[in-house]
Amino acid sequence: MSKSWGTELWDQLSALEKFTEKGIDFLDNFNRFVRERQKIEMDYAAQLKRLVKSYSPKRKDEEEYKIYSSLRTFKGVLQEVGSIANQHELVAENMVQSVFNEVVKLRQELKKERMDHLHEAKQEDAHMEKSRRKLDSCKSQYRSAHEAWLQAKILFEKADSDDNRTKAEVERAKSTMEQKDQFREKQKNEYILQLKNTNEDQQEHYSSKLPTIFNKLQAMEERRITCLGKYYETYADCHKKVLPVITQCLDDIQVKHGQAVTPAEDSQALITKFETGNQPPKDLPMMDLDEPGGRGQTQAPEKDNVSIGSQNGANSLPGRGKAPKNKKGVFGTIFSSKKERGRLSGLWASEEAKDFSHLPPNQQKQKLQGKIDEIQGKIDQEVKQKEALLKMRDVYTANNSLGDPNSLNKQLETIGKKIDLLRLELNTYQKFMGHTAYKRNGKVVEFKDKADGKGGTPSQKSSPTRSSGPPANVPNSPSKERPPSSPLSPLEHEDSFIDDDDFDEDEGTAADPKPVGTCTAMYEFNSDDPNLLNMVEGEVLDVIEKDSGDGWTRVRRSDNSEGYVPTSYVNHL
Repeated sequence: MSKSWGTELWDQLSALEKFTEKGIDFLDNFNRFVRERQKIEMDYAAQLKRLVKSYSPKRKDEEEYKIYSSLRTFKGVLQEVGSIANQHELVAENMVQSVFNEVVKLRQELKKERMDHLHEAKQEDAHMEKSRRKLDSCKSQYRSAHEAWLQAKILFEKADSDDNRTKAEVERAKSTMEQKDQFREKQKNEYILQLKNTNEDQQEHYSSKLPTIFNKLQAMEERRITCLGKYYETYADCHKKVLPVITQCLDDIQVKHGQAVTPAEDSQALITKFETGNQPPKDLPMMDLDEPGGRGQTQAPEKDNVSIGSQNGANSLPGRGKAPKNKKGVFGTIFSSKKERGRLSGLWASEEAKDFSHLPPNQQKQKLQGKIDEIQGKIDQEVKQKEALLKMRDVYTANNSLGDPNSLNKQLETIGKKIDLLRLELNTYQKFMGHTAYKRNGKVVEFKDKADGKGGTPSQKSSPTRSSGPPANVPNSPSKERPPSSPLSPLEHEDSFIDDDDFDEDEGTAADPKPVGTCTAMYEFNSDDPNLLNMVEGEVLDVIEKDSGDGWTRVRRSDNSEGYVPTSYVNHL
């Protein structure tokens, strides 16, 4: 049987008071340790995040981090280090919530409980001390009464043996002695009674009341120690919980990123990035001074560095090719200031950068293809969002209690306009790439503008790329949404355009096709593309070529001007 504080330490109240106080103070000490440990974790996490931010690729270097495996995987390493930093923040957070706050709460509870127990013990000590003082008082009174009786007894005996004393004096001495004796007996009885009470109080104090209080203090202290052990376990568990994640991050650095570095891929990426497609220079011609007229004359080498834009004859378009030289004259004088020249050069640079014609052919092609893929991805995302809204509108139409289907029209209209703009932008970049619907079997077919009777090639008139897909459906439009199609090759457009046999070689224009129907413009449509026909709401147009699934309808108005319009903008009659 284990010993208890109540039986073994019955006389060590002062020692127990100091011991329990030190125990509660230790909780404060442990909490300070946890707080400093938490601060270390937070500082370490912050340092890791600063490290990741410091070595993360800058915006100008993002492209290199995408194409080179060594840089791309290093970016992954930085992400894993950032994840490790997040785990250390989680450790710090768990320490505060699961350990620090709990220790503060336990300390407050134990401090109050200790004060209550000690107050109760002191009250019992005070009661016991009061009983002892009362016993001492009764004992002192009994001693005084006894001494007074003895003194009275001596005087009586002396008076009784003295023959010279009168009988009255002897009786008086005897009466005094008897009174003193009675008072002595009374004090003796009170003393005996108080002694009995004090002994009972003392017995109860040391055998029951004080041991009970001491045992409560013992239970309190043992609970404190037990909680400390649990807090130690929780403290360790805060670390153990994140170890699998940290280990996974380190494994990913080792396997997913470390083993993903491929030198051959980086070498090919470097070639792809800087390959111009230009041919090495030819042999330099000999300058023969003996030949007549050959002094100082050399043959100029052919220029092979031609961009995509120049190959397609696109230098005639705005922003394609080199900027014209500024000739002296009235306008040269006006814009001769540095400020004006800087502004104009900036505007020209922004136009020139749109088709990347300032780059070598291969690099220009890569840039344009990347832009096309980016815009196509945005279109696909918007189409998916619109399809979801259309399905939701169908559900609302079937069950009006779920919602008003007309409430989605505004969102559908907004998404539709956004898709229209994206597809027009896609059309522009596909033209820069040389994707045009007006080529057949390697021959360029001129598209005649019936309004002015002028013909032109795609390099002279920007043709709509049929592969760019239709503008998105506007709410309440009778046409149905079609997913955007991928860029079509020239041969895929053969059926939709003028045959070579129908081409009028004398005039250089295509024969007028017969209308296949009529339609009415439901919405206004405007575009700067010369091969797209502008129309106003309510205008009646002849349908020359129906929508083949790409979202564009070829129409002609009464003045014989032709062009393409979004199928979703017209209502076929």
